[in-house]
This record gives sequence, C-alpha cells and structure tokens, in this order.
Amino acid sequence: RRRCVFVFHCRSPEAPTKGPLTVDPTGVYFRPEGGAGQFICGVSPPAEEDPDCDGPEALDEVHHHLFEDVIWPTLAERVPVFEEIKQTGAWAGFYEYNTLDANAVIGPHPDVPNLVLCNGFSGHGLQQAPAAGLAVAEILTRGRVESFDIERLSFDRVVEGRPMPELNVW
Repeated sequence: RRRCVFVFHCRSPEAPTKGPLTVDPTGVYFRPEGGAGQFICGVSPPAEEDPDCDGPEALDEVHHHLFEDVIWPTLAERVPVFEEIKQTGAWAGFYEYNTLDANAVIGPHPDVPNLVLCNGFSGHGLQQAPAAGLAVAEILTRGRVESFDIERLSFDRVVEGRPMPELNVW
C-alpha cells in the first residue's frame, strides 16, 4: 500500500514545540519533526482509495487532496493554531504490513534454521521496537525470549492462518 506523508510549518508562537505522535480518532496523525513549528502528518486513505501497489511507479504521485480535504481540517479542529499552517513538503512511500492481521511476526522461522523474523509491524513498529529488539536479542543470545511471552506473534500463526486482529491500526 502507498502512504503519503506531509510536512507543514506553523508560524504561530502558540504551536506545540514538543510532543508525542498524536493520532486523532479519525486516523489523522501528526508529530513535531525538525525545528520549531515543523511537523509531519498523514492519514490512511479510505479503503476504496487504497489499492495494492504493483511497483515503485506508485510512489510517483502524492495524493495532495488528502492534506487539503481530510488532514488540514482535522488538524485545525484538534489544534486551533493549525488553522494557519503551510504545507512545505510531501512524499509517498510503501506501507509495510502483514496481510494476515496487520501485526508483527517475531521469532524463529519454523523451517529455516538460524532465521529470526522481526517484520510485518504495519505502522506500529516504532512503538513496539524496544520490545521487539529485546525479544530478538534474547533469541540470538539465549535461544529463547525470557522477558515476556511472544508466542502470539510467532510465524506459526501465519502458516496456520490464525489472525490476531488489532483494531487500532490504520
């Protein structure tokens, strides 16, 4: 899938200067990026406008209408000083995801010795990276994960077709 990310600047001195990734209930997200007043934002398009991409040529087009019609109005409602923003950049990229259930696959591959999987995070990899990294480190150094149970994220669920749906993934 293709995802478009937009960069905007807010000149208002009341603009937030620090903060976490903020996700509106509509799926519109934003976070500070770079210098004061700089942000990145985006939203997943509606399902009917979100076809599978066949190749890199899909990245040649940024869907600017998403910013104008969906993102900007939502940002302005969520953070009133964002009514006066200027889009300063944008890009399109591929959205990596696990087609079974949009959740990570972590752990040894059942059929390929010495292959440890850590993929398929579907947009929440940054949020889960510390735990995923610890799990892989423990597998590589101890032969198993000791800090917590990752069985539900194993490759076996993919082979067996046992999805573990996550409702908060856009």
